[in-house]
Formats: sequence, structure tokens, C-alpha cells
Amino acid sequence: MITTRFALIPGLLLTLAGCMTNATVELTKAPFDATTDLTGGTSGATREFLDPTTEFISSTTPGALTDGRLVRAKARATVFATHTHDNLRTDIARGQGEYLASLASLTGVSADRWTELQTTLTQSYPALFDQHLEPIQSAKLVVDLAWEKGYGMSVPTK
Repeated sequence: MITTRFALIPGLLLTLAGCMTNATVELTKAPFDATTDLTGGTSGATREFLDPTTEFISSTTPGALTDGRLVRAKARATVFATHTHDNLRTDIARGQGEYLASLASLTGVSADRWTELQTTLTQSYPALFDQHLEPIQSAKLVVDLAWEKGYGMSVPTK
């Protein structure tokens, strides 16, 4: 009788473990499968969001055809500036702040040109944040000015 118990208990445990593993795997995979079905994956959702910006920037940025990394960098900076418009506006008015520092980093402004960027943006504040401009237009102007002090300086002009 003791040998029967020892044979029955491991068999029962192995059966239960197999059932729990399948259920656990399926429960774990379900949210990811649902997300993939809805958006075509995370990269698909991101691509839908950034494609219009990338297409616009690539058609207007000098040197965009020579280096796709610059196009992507400017697209990221534009998306950042658009989504943090109010915070950037506050930082530019003060002449410093974490959002302004992030913009400088995204646009490739080196440490030795940081003061020049601050001065340029602060002096241009009335034009950048004119009440007649939409926030997205204002954000593009901010990125364009910052871009000139960063990565835009290294783009060869024809």
C-alpha cells in the first residue's frame, strides 16, 4: 500500500503541474496576443504615429536623404516638443529647466552651445509662442531654432 501511494502522488503532481503550466502560459500570453491583434504590435502603433512626421520632415530637412538618423532625431524632437509644449514654454521663459535640457539633448546641442541656445530661445519667446500660432506650429519653430544650434550645424548645405 505504501508503494502505491508513492507511485500515485508523483503521478498526480506531474499531471497537476502540466495543467498549471499550460494555463499559466496561456494567461501570460493573452494580453500580448490581444495587443498584437489590435495594433499589429507595438512597433506598428509607433510607426502609425511617427510616419506622418517623418515623411514631412524628410521632405523639408536639408541633408535628410544622406543620413536617416538625422531625420529620426528631428522627428523625435518634434514629437517631444509637441507633447511637452506647455512645459517647454515655461522653461524657455525661465531660460532653463529639464524640458529645455531634454530638447537640447534631442537636437544635439553640445554643452559649449547650451548658453547660446538658452539666449536664442529666450529672446525669440514672443515669436515662438505668439497667440495666433497653434501649439504644433510653435513646437516646430522651437525645434527648428534648437536644431540650428545642434545637429543642424553639421548638415552640409548645397
